[in-house]
Amino acid sequence: MRRSKADVERYIASVQGSAPSPREKSMKGFYFAKLYYEAKEYDLAKSNVQWN
Repeated sequence: MRRSKADVERYIASVQGSAPSPREKSMKGFYFAKLYYEAKEYDLAKSNVQWN
């Protein structure tokens, strides 16, 4: 299934809003990066997997 950037951002916002802890939010970074990659948003994908 093809996802658009808007679809990915909507999904990420809903997940981050319901995540109980900052640790859980950061653990999902790789999955979010994968979704952005599938939507061909490579820069956003890269920013989700970079270590801070």
